[in-house]
Amino acid sequence: MRIEELLEKYFEGETSSIEEGEIRRYFASKDIPSHLSAYKPLFAYIDEERAIIPNHPSPIRKNKRIVTYLLSGVAAASLLILGIRSIYTSNKTRYCAENYVMINGRCYTDIHKIRNMALDALREVATPADEYFPDDVSDYSTEKEVLESQLKEFGSLFNVDK
Repeated sequence: MRIEELLEKYFEGETSSIEEGEIRRYFASKDIPSHLSAYKPLFAYIDEERAIIPNHPSPIRKNKRIVTYLLSGVAAASLLILGIRSIYTSNKTRYCAENYVMINGRCYTDIHKIRNMALDALREVATPADEYFPDDVSDYSTEKEVLESQLKEFGSLFNVDK
């Protein structure tokens, strides 16, 4: 019988698509001998699966895929442009004017305000020279005078009256 030869070729993996279609059509019919009825569910399952899966994508799916590819391309291009821009502009970033001072994360350009803030900060951290150089020790008197003169010179740099 021809169908038995086709089944043997099928299980050996030697059938063509035309021969496999012939086998599926044979098992789709109602007149199947009892010794071949065990194969009917196998080929019925293949036919059911082929009926569920469409051969060609629907136009809606195709359009969604095109839109998805288009949007992902636009997103990738914009990220690339932003990345290149950030590389070239990061070296030229200016926070304020040409001359400025950063204090506690804020930008200051007013020289008078900067001097006042610097003097206030120096006053907060300044320790009187008497604490460093006690009066009873004469070895430190020269160093005390040098330190006091340096502090006066440093304070004159920030003097607003000049």
